[in-house]
Amino acid sequence: MAAIQNGPVAEVIDGEIFVRLDPRALEIGANVRDQVDLSATPDFVESIRDHGVLEAISAVQHADGRIVVRDGQRRVLAAREVGASSVPVIVYVDTAKDERARTAERVIAQIVANDQRLALTTGQRAAGAAELLDLGISVAKVAKSLHRDKAWVEKAAKVGMSQVARALVDEDQLDLERAAILAEFDGDDEAVQQLLRCPRWRFVSTAEELRADRIEREEFEDAATPYVEKGFLVLREHPGYGTVLAMADLRTLEGGEVTVETVESGPEHWTVVLSKGQLLSDIATGLPIDEDAVDWYTEGEADIEPDEGLVHVNTVNIEDVWLPEYVCADPDAAGLQLSPVMAAVRTGGANVDPAVTEGDPRAEAERQRLEDEAEARRKELETEERVRRQRKLVRSLNLKAEAATTVRRKFLCSLLAATTPPKTAAAYVATTLAGDGHLLTEFRADGVLKEVLSIKDSYSSQYVADQVVKAGASRAQVLTLALVLAAQESRIVKDSWRSKRRGTEAYLEYLEIQGHALTPIEEIMVGRRQPDQVFDLDLDE
Repeated sequence: MAAIQNGPVAEVIDGEIFVRLDPRALEIGANVRDQVDLSATPDFVESIRDHGVLEAISAVQHADGRIVVRDGQRRVLAAREVGASSVPVIVYVDTAKDERARTAERVIAQIVANDQRLALTTGQRAAGAAELLDLGISVAKVAKSLHRDKAWVEKAAKVGMSQVARALVDEDQLDLERAAILAEFDGDDEAVQQLLRCPRWRFVSTAEELRADRIEREEFEDAATPYVEKGFLVLREHPGYGTVLAMADLRTLEGGEVTVETVESGPEHWTVVLSKGQLLSDIATGLPIDEDAVDWYTEGEADIEPDEGLVHVNTVNIEDVWLPEYVCADPDAAGLQLSPVMAAVRTGGANVDPAVTEGDPRAEAERQRLEDEAEARRKELETEERVRRQRKLVRSLNLKAEAATTVRRKFLCSLLAATTPPKTAAAYVATTLAGDGHLLTEFRADGVLKEVLSIKDSYSSQYVADQVVKAGASRAQVLTLALVLAAQESRIVKDSWRSKRRGTEAYLEYLEIQGHALTPIEEIMVGRRQPDQVFDLDLDE
């Protein structure tokens, strides 16, 4: 290792070298303070000009003789700006075993040192935490080194990986928790903008919706790949029959029907619309079953009898599929023509002068048949458009309902972790049970109770009994409330926005009183909004 040459005679104490060095001879290495703006702190620069650097800079001398600043980046830059000839430096000999250990020592030292003076921004500190974890250092060790709890480190690590999230935290637009959520969508500009536009109280539920949509989008892309490889344009949403035509509405120039083989011979003229659906069939017979014929409340409950006229979920085979529909926007380019019926739909009639067919019963009958079929097709297209919107509405609101359930149950976990009950808990429990005596026997209630109380390895009854013995009367009241709320929560399923079960309104309003902000889908359940309003809500904002 080269000796330190410039500056006055160095003093060595306990392996640390105390020396004055030319600030231009120092190398400024990586730093958790990723930006230094001296123009923002003119008083600091003037102090360096008037008094020099009073606090020694910390640096490490590498094996090749380079002296790299570890702590004192701002002081070195200010000294250079004012033309100082030397600055005090404490030089440590590099003893790290490898680059990973060297980087970890640097990051920890810089965070701790900066916290003792002008604190790093939250975003800069988060970037440092992310870098430490990226080096393979455990969350627990990072938390201990930075004097933070594990939850902070985990959130900060997510924020630290996103430049957008760091900036928003430093600008006080987002707290660390919401910034950590935003960071999940880094690179997805549309999702990021949707989160930033939504009201604060909808942030978490909107993120849940975006997560679900991202999963479905990835599934769509996988399903679309075979069609894209064949040369088709593939869409998730139908453009509308006013702009495209279905296979059945077209004919070949010879008058023949358009087949899949016809379509695949000219994929550049066709679009494939993929829609996600479920194929339901009877396990025993293989025959198709309508979705409305299934009692979905029997799912996972073999001993429960389905409601009259419905079948048990266990007797149904459910297969998630992406179903293709081929549509064409330019029949002429595809070498096709409109079917006679579609031509009549487009022209508003059979395109035959009634005077021409008058007196010819067969021609008149043919004209009338074509007009009737055209009218029927027009109505069919209108119905298909309504059905398509309804399916989209159901799919969208079901997704929102599932996201709301995730958020609501997290709130329940927090509410029911308390050692003392809310002031109104006893009255709510008494009133609810008095009007709904069979509530606690709901067959899904136990599963939800285990979820909101984080019961893993024991029966819920045993867990409650143990908790009562250990924690006392106040905690027992919380657990009683948990029994009631879990049972009410168990009644809410993804389509409860269109067929809410008993007690749903009172349950959600009670949670609202306790601090849970109702999502738009939950506002449908309490009668404050209509499904169409929530379906169009994202477009309005």
